[in-house]
Amino acid sequence: KKVGKLHAALSYLRKALKIELSLQTDDTTVAGTHLNICAILSKLDKHDKAVKHAECALQLIIARVGVAGDSTSQEEYSMLAIAYHNVAVEQDYMHQWDQAAQAYQQGHQVAKKCLGEQHPLTQTLGKNCEAAVQKSQKFPRDRPPVAPAPDRSRGA
Repeated sequence: KKVGKLHAALSYLRKALKIELSLQTDDTTVAGTHLNICAILSKLDKHDKAVKHAECALQLIIARVGVAGDSTSQEEYSMLAIAYHNVAVEQDYMHQWDQAAQAYQQGHQVAKKCLGEQHPLTQTLGKNCEAAVQKSQKFPRDRPPVAPAPDRSRGA
């Protein structure tokens, strides 16, 4: 990914995901692979596919945290906040601002609790949540702004 060979990276990550699933690898590792696939698809402007991988990661981590309860690690909480962030970013790209704001808010709450107020991810999630709320209010119903239709009543 870092050297710009996104399609090759995507291919290797998809292979890795298949192997992880066939070996019944732990959910945290599989979620991390989904997040990496999401990041690459996002760079390729395939936000509809990217959000699906982010949502898979989110579901896996939510389930893991639910099972682990009090023994949830800092790494798992960080991954949970990142998964919420990635879901929100992809929804933001697709102009789904209400949903993005909600995911940013949930990620922000997790990050605040587990990483602290001053952590960069906590601050990013908070700022992005505010921006998504503003977009949601400016452009209601999760739709991008639409230019008015030209007036064709004159001169017909």
